[in-house]
Amino acid sequence: MKKLISEKFHIIILIVTFVFIIFCLISSNLGVNDLLKSPKYTIGEAISDWHQKNNNGLGTDYKYQVDNKIYFKTTSCFYKKGDKFLIIFDSIKPKNAKVLDIYSIENYLIDLKVPSKGWKYKDVPFNIDSNTIKKYIQDWNVEPFEYIQK
Repeated sequence: MKKLISEKFHIIILIVTFVFIIFCLISSNLGVNDLLKSPKYTIGEAISDWHQKNNNGLGTDYKYQVDNKIYFKTTSCFYKKGDKFLIIFDSIKPKNAKVLDIYSIENYLIDLKVPSKGWKYKDVPFNIDSNTIKKYIQDWNVEPFEYIQK
């Protein structure tokens, strides 16, 4: 038995790696589907400048609030501390969220009063497009300039 395992070790490692990759793809896709099934929107705020790897990873740390609970995440988007941006989150599991950097928060929108449970799609106080958001969220090779509304 040991001999068989040692002879087939590289095949076993390859299979385990393949199964792990498939698992990661499926689980990330489930999160995206949940996010799009019951989406709500809120404003996030950068709490750090863009940074190299630290305890939270590579990118910009940000926070957003839903039902008086503050969530902290890191995005690969480039922001400066204090910048504000649109967040889409799953209304059932608000921890499941993504920065929508394809929409900028203009200066006149910075002091908007966001409902504690977030906005529904139709209630967002500026123009957003659900098809563009869906495509952007599902895209694995995200290039925001491809989605920015003209």
